[in-house]
Amino acid sequence: MDYKGRISKLVKAMAEQDLDAVFLKMSSDLQYFTGVLRQPHNTTDDNKHGDAIYGALITRDGKVIFMVPRMGASDYVKGQSEGKPWINEIRVIDDGDNLVSFLSDTLSSIGIVRNLGVSKKIWYQGIELFRQAKSDLMITSVANIVEPMRAIKDKDEIALMKKAGEITDKIYGEVIKKIKVGMTEYDIEREIDYQMILHGASFNSFHTEVKVEGKATRRLKYTNGITGANAVVPKSVIAFDFGIIYQGYVSDFGRTLFVSEAEEKYVLYHDAVMKAQKLAIEAMKSNQITAAKLNSLARGVLDELEYGDYFTHRLGHGIGIDVHEPPFLYELDNTVLKKGMCFTVEPSIWVKNDVMVRVEDVVMVTESGGECFSKFSKDIIVI
Repeated sequence: MDYKGRISKLVKAMAEQDLDAVFLKMSSDLQYFTGVLRQPHNTTDDNKHGDAIYGALITRDGKVIFMVPRMGASDYVKGQSEGKPWINEIRVIDDGDNLVSFLSDTLSSIGIVRNLGVSKKIWYQGIELFRQAKSDLMITSVANIVEPMRAIKDKDEIALMKKAGEITDKIYGEVIKKIKVGMTEYDIEREIDYQMILHGASFNSFHTEVKVEGKATRRLKYTNGITGANAVVPKSVIAFDFGIIYQGYVSDFGRTLFVSEAEEKYVLYHDAVMKAQKLAIEAMKSNQITAAKLNSLARGVLDELEYGDYFTHRLGHGIGIDVHEPPFLYELDNTVLKKGMCFTVEPSIWVKNDVMVRVEDVVMVTESGGECFSKFSKDIIVI
């Protein structure tokens, strides 16, 4: 990855917008510019002293200064920074440090800082600490700089995302072999997560979700409120939604399986969903369609078949380091699709108390149409 080149582009944009420094919290934005992978969060709050300013300052001359809590973060960042000469300094926040004084000293070490750009997603406490450290500091979001840069994937990013898609296909192939009547949604989800580890993923890119649907399944649904309690039975339908993290980049994948046989009505739903996705992917030509129009194009297929009311969400979303990142394939996003942008394309049909049929692939925009990063069959599969 050309991290030095990315930092140089950021510095140029900072000069154009008269920003003296940019603060990026520990996040996908910071990973994009420095190569330091996000530190996995605990299921509940981490509560490290200094979490609100855990991240890095990037200066007008391109220096990168990390600020990291000693407890649970300093060794991690030091390890991640090895072999990265564009990271100039790591300042460790001790448990007893006054955070305002720490910030004040760090800002003073940079020089005159009047205008500070920050991540779009930042702790409110972090904003307050910066204001207390320098009362006349002007703070603004740098989303308008960072998001367009991240939206166009370079060859190194594309290679990692293709590899993530390849691994995801293998995981799904192994999971299919293990599904048996009587397994619950929860059982299948845990099998998917286990296969992720076996196949070299860091873990899942979002909470793995499996829906076991169908009229027969509904009659057998447990009533104790346990998440994932629906069990696989003959004539049920299994809808998958999962993704992995591979070397900091992610996948997002969906398919539908039929158990013992595919009911005729469900086959019609399946064909409609696949038709909608195929038409959308073919239309993903650089500089020829907006995100909103692509969403409308796919939705029109289901509307024409009178299934439109069963398609209850947007067509898809940008994807890369984050599993959900701009642009978004929905009616309010008029971004023009450009070569190198990557999206999920995920039409579905959900008939309440009956069935869910879905498909999802990560697709890259090219000059001639979309390129899928997953190659697993979209034909009807009956197990």
